Amino acid sequence: MQTFDVIVLGLGTMGSFTCLELARRGLRVAGLDQFSPPHGRGSHSGDTRIFRIAYAEHPDYVPLAQRAGHLWDQHGLDFRKTLLTRTGMLSMGPPNESLVAGIRTSARTHRLEVETVTPSEIRRRYPAFAPPEEYVGLFESAAGWVDVNASIEGALTACERSGAHLFLDTPVTGWRERGGRIFVETATGAIETARLVITAGAWAGAVLSDLHLPFSVRRKTLAWFDPAEPKYFEPGELPVFLFGDRFFYGFPSIAGQGVKLAIHWEEGIRVPDPSVPVAPAGVKDLAPIVDCASRYLRGLTNPFGDGRACVRRAATCLYTMTPDEHFIIDHHPNVENVWIAAGFSGHGFKFAPAIAEALADLCETGHTGLPIEFLRLGSRFSQNAV
Repeated sequence: MQTFDVIVLGLGTMGSFTCLELARRGLRVAGLDQFSPPHGRGSHSGDTRIFRIAYAEHPDYVPLAQRAGHLWDQHGLDFRKTLLTRTGMLSMGPPNESLVAGIRTSARTHRLEVETVTPSEIRRRYPAFAPPEEYVGLFESAAGWVDVNASIEGALTACERSGAHLFLDTPVTGWRERGGRIFVETATGAIETARLVITAGAWAGAVLSDLHLPFSVRRKTLAWFDPAEPKYFEPGELPVFLFGDRFFYGFPSIAGQGVKLAIHWEEGIRVPDPSVPVAPAGVKDLAPIVDCASRYLRGLTNPFGDGRACVRRAATCLYTMTPDEHFIIDHHPNVENVWIAAGFSGHGFKFAPAIAEALADLCETGHTGLPIEFLRLGSRFSQNAV
């Protein structure tokens, strides 16, 4: 039986970087995944993710985002590939709406540079945007987008170079603790470890079924549009952007691949079993995105049509969320040498290298200097957890 210091279960967004961080610290590490990341079956599909620091969801995320930004730059140098591109980000909404208020709270708390922009100035700078007159814009120059595939591919390649053992296309059938050791079961046999990190994404609920954690897995839709006026949507002309209405967000046309758009606050379709492939995105899935695009963007959709002709392609991803929409980073309440990192969907990708540092610290010493206390399991879901 193979034996390791740490096993990382799940090698998507969080797992790939955690595996790398542990391997670089000299630990004997194994990483397991039922697929070969990156792939389109989990939460990281869709090519790009927004990076932002002035965090509307909670000011406690800001130090983690700041650390992650530094690490994205460092990993980019190590991988010899730009991972984080800082185009800036423009968030738009009514002045008293939660998005605007949350950004301003984080900026004030952490003394971040965020520029207030009027609707007329937004239209002058960025002809692609059509904000209502009652909206205000908040521009964060340090924000941008992260290349998903390059990040995960680079992390896994660096894992192997650093001595980690990767078991891809290897489904895990279960795990158990015995005598202070952890045994992870696969189709080809058991693997033994002193510590286990569970970063299983949409499968976290199944892997941690003994805890009855209230994860909600949802199928979400992403769409790429061919702009009618491409000059407005070039990366050098347009930042990543966000409208407070349903958290409608998008990216410039990166490498001519089309303008990616999605809605964060669209409920999505509940997925009872993430192992069953979800249906591809259809016309009904695209309708809310097209509606937002026709109201807030110029030169993208035909205002006299349904906009479908402008859709180049569509994709789905799986959101795995907690009821309070904050992550869970903590040890298993019944097994001290098992660590949980889950519930990241919707806004977790940007934090991956910082979360990896925190998890590696916890595995080594049980403590971390990174501010993750507000993400501990504690009694947040006490009515659900054992």
